[in-house]
Amino acid sequence: MFTHNFSPTIFTLGPFALRWYSLVWVTGFLTAYYLLLRVARTRRIKGLTADTVDGFVSWLVIGTVIGARTFYALFYNPTYFLAQPWKFFFVWEGGLSFHGGFLGAFIAAWWYTKRAKLDFWKLADFLVIPLAFFLCLGRIANFINAELVGTVTDVAWCVTYPNQPWIEGCRHPSQFYEAGKNLIIFAVLLPLWSKKRYAKLKEGTLFWLFVTLYGLGRFITNFWRAPDLSGASWATTTLLGLTLGQWLSLIMVVLGAIMLTRLFQQDPA
Repeated sequence: MFTHNFSPTIFTLGPFALRWYSLVWVTGFLTAYYLLLRVARTRRIKGLTADTVDGFVSWLVIGTVIGARTFYALFYNPTYFLAQPWKFFFVWEGGLSFHGGFLGAFIAAWWYTKRAKLDFWKLADFLVIPLAFFLCLGRIANFINAELVGTVTDVAWCVTYPNQPWIEGCRHPSQFYEAGKNLIIFAVLLPLWSKKRYAKLKEGTLFWLFVTLYGLGRFITNFWRAPDLSGASWATTTLLGLTLGQWLSLIMVVLGAIMLTRLFQQDPA
């Protein structure tokens, strides 16, 4: 048994407080920006320059945050936001959905790449690699924050949360299960980006492989994750024994599998 005794705040400076989860988000976007600049210098993605990277990352951030917050407000906690609609903008208080953020980023990236005449699928193939890595770090930050906790269990490695009395019993460290899943996805995708291996793949393969693997891994690991503790929405309950996150993940698996099948069935270029 492990006793959770971590603070979600790294340090405070007057009214400003830096939290671990915020650090992961900021570092993730800055890393994506830096890596895209490096790719732009290699001219591996047609049309990608320092200027287009600036615009692309800006819209990526906007799409991710709006999508993540909107999805959470609509599907996970609508009652709370209907009563206090101004709270929608208080993103620092938490409440972001991965599925919504992913969809928002997809839409924003698609729109910008069409406008700037960039290769959307090659960019998507590249970006899911650092995404998988920082999703791993994000789940570790969730553990530090004592959120997205696991189901009650008596396994030897279960975790208690004495500083959060509303979290009863000893819990599966499901945040680490999900972190491990994301790290495995990163390890699978990274070598496929090498020029030699990527040249043998259809554009979009890495992206849809990420969608499929993430959906499958999320579906499985969520069996050990407790429903959202807010309890403010129908989405915190289960439907046919599955949570909302699992149903959304199943959609990812089905869609990803269909798209991968279509890519593999295409004639060689």
